[in-house]
Amino acid sequence: MADTSVLQLSFRVPASRAVGPGMFVTYPEDGRTPDQCWRMLQDASRVLFLVHGFNVSWESGRDSLRQLGVALLPAFDGLVIAVTWPGDSGLGPLGYPFEGRDADDTGLALATIIGTHVRDGAELSFVTHSLGARVALEACRRLDPDRWLLREVCVTAAAVDDTCFNAEALYSGVAAAARRTTVLASTGDRVLQLAYPAGDLVQSWLFRWKDTAGRALGRRGPRNAGGRLTSPKVRHEQIPDPPPVGHGDYITSGEPSAFHLACYGFTRQVVAGDPAPAWRTTA
Repeated sequence: MADTSVLQLSFRVPASRAVGPGMFVTYPEDGRTPDQCWRMLQDASRVLFLVHGFNVSWESGRDSLRQLGVALLPAFDGLVIAVTWPGDSGLGPLGYPFEGRDADDTGLALATIIGTHVRDGAELSFVTHSLGARVALEACRRLDPDRWLLREVCVTAAAVDDTCFNAEALYSGVAAAARRTTVLASTGDRVLQLAYPAGDLVQSWLFRWKDTAGRALGRRGPRNAGGRLTSPKVRHEQIPDPPPVGHGDYITSGEPSAFHLACYGFTRQVVAGDPAPAWRTTA
């Protein structure tokens, strides 16, 4: 079921969809206890966090991130942690407008764990899918840039606004602090094309204090708007169409397709520090 070299940090309160403070989940085949996982985190000098997206069950999130983590291990000399969170709603896809709060709460909880358990000077990297970008970016936004080195932030099919890295925008500070932020996008993503603008409009009405309606970063990449420019430290890789790469073609808990393998290969280049990572597939 699970590769024991990838740790699982869960922010789901057991038997509920509520966001919790975070706990390590282990299995008999892991050969370690949660206490050992906490010690591994405290001792690590490099940590890579993987975050799944919206409308993903706990089991699917765990398995898809473990599969991605195993693919990234050869390129990353450090601790790899799969972050699972209650991104699934009882309403299914219709619950998206309400999941922004859970994503933000999970980001805050993750930042708290980093602040409490990760040594000063450690290197932090993130790879995310869909609304998992908001979890990671919210966590990074709350970190003290003088305590850790924010190395690679890679967001795939990101369900956040395409202007979020612009000057004075919500995550402009994250782009400024990170050594590099990489956006992997596809115009073949119908979820981000159709569902995201509608859901974001509702979300902007529900959370007027923070959200505004916009277009998804994970479809066409970052966009300059209102005279505010995207940070030059943000790198955009647009997946060529055709063939179309959809929202579910980035990570999977099942048998990986050529698109999934291409995504693993791209993110592997990013976390390895390749200066020019490129999307490659024979599909």
